[in-house]
Amino acid sequence: MSIPRLISCLWNDEDGMILSSEVVLVGTILVIGSIAGLTSLQYAVTQELNDTAQAWDAWSPSGSQDGHSTSWTVHDSQGRREVACDGY
Repeated sequence: MSIPRLISCLWNDEDGMILSSEVVLVGTILVIGSIAGLTSLQYAVTQELNDTAQAWDAWSPSGSQDGHSTSWTVHDSQGRREVACDGY
């Protein structure tokens, strides 16, 4: 078999050819799946950061501090007073 004939046979052979519609379909499915996954990830990260902020806000002491004493109060997530300290 000559080289030009081999090239012609390979050029006209359609076995194993990927159709552009198949590539578009697979790409579309991947993009939709990625968007759904990233949306879920964004929601989970936002929830964790909100929980962390609320915990920090509940733990963070409020009040004033002078040289020897401090007063602070810690509230739970419903705003009820858990711990209070007026000086050491």
